[in-house]
Amino acid sequence: MIFFHFDIFFARNATIIEKRRKPVFNLNELSSSQWRIGNWIVHNEAEVLISTEKDIAAATGVSIASVSRFWKAVGFDNLKAFKQFLKEKREITPAKKLLNTMTDLEYSSLQSHHLNRSIHHLQATLNLFQKEAFEKAVASICTSNKLYIYAPGPSLGLGELLSYRLRRYGLDVRIVRWFGSEILEELLHINEYCTVMLFSFGRLLKEAEVLLMHAHQKNGKTIVISDQPGLESPIKYDIFLYADRGEKNEFHSMIAPLFLMENLIVEVGKAIPSLENMEQLDKLRKSFKDFLPR
Repeated sequence: MIFFHFDIFFARNATIIEKRRKPVFNLNELSSSQWRIGNWIVHNEAEVLISTEKDIAAATGVSIASVSRFWKAVGFDNLKAFKQFLKEKREITPAKKLLNTMTDLEYSSLQSHHLNRSIHHLQATLNLFQKEAFEKAVASICTSNKLYIYAPGPSLGLGELLSYRLRRYGLDVRIVRWFGSEILEELLHINEYCTVMLFSFGRLLKEAEVLLMHAHQKNGKTIVISDQPGLESPIKYDIFLYADRGEKNEFHSMIAPLFLMENLIVEVGKAIPSLENMEQLDKLRKSFKDFLPR
């Protein structure tokens, strides 16, 4: 299934796509501050599992002492006991196993924040995931004579990963490393049988515009991966894939783009009829294992 990593991680109804459940307490019987805590818990059950009392207090606008007193009011000794209750009543899925494990760890508020943000980035990417565009990207990569990857700045690691994995399938992949007018050297080799994939995080660079323009003129395929859902580009492109990295003024996470690339790699591997290169690699490893041990 396309995007099976996401399907496994979120399991349809897991941490973020959470089914509404009946509350374990009656909100109408709570005081004003307790109602605010209880109402937040009802609508953020998954987040409770990785939150501290300080996190809950900040989210609900009450004091930490009010949060500490809340558990007794609803029949639990403390936050840890309430988390244990939630763990036991939740279905066991891969995603929930992950959250259950995390609740047993001593996470700092900073770690919890980054974990929550990572889950948010993955969910935002999934919300805007377009199956048809993803399948077109897979088909374009598989049928091209050569794949050109333009991955400037922080996206270079993603480009290197794609190149490393896709070359194992026998695909001809080239990372465009030139900048400025030197990038014109690459244009000489791009034709109608090529696919140009480029990452555009934040904005579309001039080099990227030139690559798109030339590929379009040569009738080659183009794939744009961006963290801007409505990427403004004066140049036409064929396929668009979105990966959330956060707001402009916050730390830009690469977890969602990486997840997207891993799914792309897996689906390309499944679409290639023969994995002769992988078999040859295995033979080479056996032949030279005494010289180059793994």
